[in-house]
Amino acid sequence: MTMQPYELGDTELTGDQREAFERMIDMIAARYPGRDHGQHPDEEMMGEAMSGALMVLVGDATLEGLAQEWSRARVAEREAMGRLTGAVIATADAGVAETVIAERTGLNRRSVRLALGK
Repeated sequence: MTMQPYELGDTELTGDQREAFERMIDMIAARYPGRDHGQHPDEEMMGEAMSGALMVLVGDATLEGLAQEWSRARVAEREAMGRLTGAVIATADAGVAETVIAERTGLNRRSVRLALGK
């Protein structure tokens, strides 16, 4: 894969770093092959993976730091899901139909029913 200068924004890489980043891009592209290879395209994840690789390559982040960031995000997601579950229960208790709750939240009906303990 040939990189264009604009793909790196303001980041300056040495020749060795550029070669390393090109190898990383190839590995990331193989990890997220997309629709052409029968998999769901995940362009956001591919971009985030390239961002993480570049951050570690240039020393703006560490493996451990990014792992801690992910761990904090997982806790935040679980807390938010707990609050959403409570909101689903309160809304259903107020007489709102499960299908309406699903529509308003973006959850599928099965997830709404699961939140309601059904």
